[in-house]
Amino acid sequence: MLANGGREEVYFIRLPDDRLGSPRAAATANFPQQAFSANGKERVLAELFRVRNAEGKIVGLASRMKGPVASAANTPEAVTDWMLLVPGRGALLMSYGKVAVRSKSDFPVDRMGFSPSNSGVVVAGTGDFEGLVGFYQEKTTIDKVDADGQTYGLVTLSARLLAGGA
Repeated sequence: MLANGGREEVYFIRLPDDRLGSPRAAATANFPQQAFSANGKERVLAELFRVRNAEGKIVGLASRMKGPVASAANTPEAVTDWMLLVPGRGALLMSYGKVAVRSKSDFPVDRMGFSPSNSGVVVAGTGDFEGLVGFYQEKTTIDKVDADGQTYGLVTLSARLLAGGA
């Protein structure tokens, strides 16, 4: 539990074990997959992962979309969106980048202890996460990269949540 009735949710992704292939492919595809943005210049990455709890048990799935999105000034801004699905509990949509998702007054002013330089906002939730606001942080620890370019390490997703706003 956090101050003011908040709570922290922490999930883990083991690389490369938890990276999943394309659901449309008969076999596992190489991920991340890249596509081009609407203007055909910037790349957008799409990834799909198993998600684990602190005990290492697989408890859900997560997708990460990373790439440029048009800002209010119609210039590309880097954005990372996570959709976390935990069956029986609900889903969380989290976003990091310069594209506005809600009013600043909807969020705690101190970012709940996360640094503004490496944290994003919880945009929406369903089920157990419905009506919650807060921030999330993505931390990646790389242990090694092999000769084929395969990455080994751990992604940690931490979300700090409050009911109904600041």
